[in-house]
Amino acid sequence: MKKIMMALVAVVMMFVLTGCGTETLTCTMSQTQAGMKMNQEMNATFVNNEVTKMDITMDAEVDEAYASQMDLIKSSVEANLKQYKDNGGKLDITTEGNVVKAKINLDLSKMSKDQKKNLNVTDVYGTKDATKKELEKEGYTCK
Repeated sequence: MKKIMMALVAVVMMFVLTGCGTETLTCTMSQTQAGMKMNQEMNATFVNNEVTKMDITMDAEVDEAYASQMDLIKSSVEANLKQYKDNGGKLDITTEGNVVKAKINLDLSKMSKDQKKNLNVTDVYGTKDATKKELEKEGYTCK
């Protein structure tokens, strides 16, 4: 009986240590608009086929002609992304030369239903495959 219990404990520990049921989806998108080139990367962590975390990185490079207005551009980006910070997410925005970099970290497992609703991520898209399909419709490339 002890050997069976020890084997069972070993199997359970293996699943705990290997993160059973945990998957990651990485999606990227690049866009060029008048005077700006933007690259985005989103990493979504799924536990048991449910999104629990989202990490989004955005880099926006503006033409040199706008480099003198980087403080104004940074303020505008902060204002547009403030909703994430106000709803339990972490937001970090920096500038380097003529590039604005934004990092958004959302731990959905720690957010209330209202916070998720405010960010329009109540259900996100569901399963990993459904999320991938929806993001690819929006122009992302996912792997």
